[in-house]
Amino acid sequence: MILFLYYSLLEYPVNPTKLKHVVAVDRSGSFTAASKAIHITQSALTKSVAEIEAEAGFALFERHAKGVYATAQGRAFIDRAARIVADLEQLSADTKSGRQLSGSRLRVGVCPPSLVSLLNMALPKILSQFPELRIEQTAGWIEQSIQHLKNRDIDLLVGPAPAIRQQNQFTVHTLEPFGICFFVRKGHPLCDKPRPKIADLNRYPMALADKSVATPELMQELFGQPEIPASQQLHIIGHFASACKIVQASDTIGTVSASYRKNMQFLENFTILKVATAPIPLAIAYHSKWLPSPPMIALVDILESEPHWADTARK
Repeated sequence: MILFLYYSLLEYPVNPTKLKHVVAVDRSGSFTAASKAIHITQSALTKSVAEIEAEAGFALFERHAKGVYATAQGRAFIDRAARIVADLEQLSADTKSGRQLSGSRLRVGVCPPSLVSLLNMALPKILSQFPELRIEQTAGWIEQSIQHLKNRDIDLLVGPAPAIRQQNQFTVHTLEPFGICFFVRKGHPLCDKPRPKIADLNRYPMALADKSVATPELMQELFGQPEIPASQQLHIIGHFASACKIVQASDTIGTVSASYRKNMQFLENFTILKVATAPIPLAIAYHSKWLPSPPMIALVDILESEPHWADTARK
């Protein structure tokens, strides 16, 4: 935690107080409201933000008559500043309460978002080992999640192994592959085929949780080439419930965990096609530059030793 804060602040050559000023302006929507909220003069606040913008080399806010709005570049900076400020506040609170700083919080990212259930069984076990631990689980796209791990905005990343292994600054642990299957609405033309062939799937739109799920092996099976053909109608839907709505209302083919073959509630609305596909290789990683905390090590051990994804779907 301490090292993370130190290096994060080095990346942005500003002091923590100025970061708090930027975050206050963003949350308040105006310099006037922010100055009142943090009890400094508006001129001092304006000067502080201007100094940060000069050091960063771009404008953080667009000034309008009704207030201020973050610029495109400013949005990323402000979001990062907000996390740093939160970490500083948490560091202070942990110090006062005497908590072990390196193990008081565990931030886990999951990619793609539809795979968050992978941690359903592991997280309760972690809490039983570390009762005072605070867990933050987030989900996002693979590029976003990898950047968060690089920035140390998360501690661990669980997701498709090929994309994660391309990052040489990560320590990567291989997990048991994640089996997937294809599903369609009741009455879909493919329901008339007892055992549809891979070529039959190509004729219909598909919905994937993330492009990172489209491994070269899976694409080779589906399309006879390691990449998705430009002609293929493909939907990227990270929210599983939304993907189900699309599949239910069209001829789109969706993907789901192989464990859903036993989910009777799911099978009341959808048909799982009897098509065998290669499982998705998974991994869990943390930044090699940082010493992993005891909760991080424990979660890695749990997922490596008890990776029964078949138990993660709702029964």
